[in-house]
Amino acid sequence: MRDEILELLTYKNDRGHWYDIQKDWERTKTDLVSRSTDKLDKDNILKDDLYKVATELLQIATFGRILQTDDEDKIKNLPRLHLPYFMKQSLGASFKDLYDINTQKAYLKIDEKNEKFVSHTDHKVKSS
Repeated sequence: MRDEILELLTYKNDRGHWYDIQKDWERTKTDLVSRSTDKLDKDNILKDDLYKVATELLQIATFGRILQTDDEDKIKNLPRLHLPYFMKQSLGASFKDLYDINTQKAYLKIDEKNEKFVSHTDHKVKSS
């Protein structure tokens, strides 16, 4: 699961997760393949299911929910007047095009910087 999530983080930005994974996943399933006992079919089903769960986890982390769409494939379960970062043109007072933002990568970088700062601060405190 960790590898699947890391792969999705590496190759997709927030826009890449902006779809109804449940609908997409249901379209790829056929009863014949889903109930197959063939090793290749079972391996493919496992891979597809892990991809679905990993995408759902990333949607929750990025958008605060698993996205759902209506019959016209428009996202239907976001709070009113809420836009994800990639649809915004600014954060606060500064203008920045966020169309290709990968929110989870940004969070990881912030965590790494905070961790370095905390360890550097701890080192200074301990040596004092």
